[in-house]
Amino acid sequence: MLWKPILILLLGFITSDPQTPQLKTPGERQADALPRELTETETQNILREKSPRPHIDMALKVSDTRLASAVKFVEENQYKSAAQDVDVYASLIVYADAYTRKLPTSQIKDRNNCLKKIEQAIFKHTRTVDAVLRQFPVDYREGVGPKIDDVKKIRLRAINDLLGDGRTIKTSDE
Repeated sequence: MLWKPILILLLGFITSDPQTPQLKTPGERQADALPRELTETETQNILREKSPRPHIDMALKVSDTRLASAVKFVEENQYKSAAQDVDVYASLIVYADAYTRKLPTSQIKDRNNCLKKIEQAIFKHTRTVDAVLRQFPVDYREGVGPKIDDVKKIRLRAINDLLGDGRTIKTSDE
């Protein structure tokens, strides 16, 4: 009769892996996960693409759509919705960067191509993002500002990686 509790204990140790992911609190986000604020259609469109280049293209396309939506909301003085769309835009850029950086070294061409697309997309929308942020009231700007700063850092890091293997541009943080 003693063997049953021992067997249950052993099975408990075998099935519990110390590397099992811990549950995240609702406020926490992983950079390599798609934002939860995406619609089901947007999520499916991104996840449908399996190879790196189309996957990043679709993520950037969805981020462009969200930024355009944010511009429309700001013009209509719907700042909360605009801030949410800017947040999703920034989260998608962070996701695209994290996805690209996780590509194996055997896919260096895809990695560089994706970094170039991310950098170009950020550059293309820099003025639009700045215009949207200027139209926000201060309390909304404070919430979204740090995320946009992260997007700008991603652009610099992408340029660094593309031009000189991360040693070309020195930022004030270094």
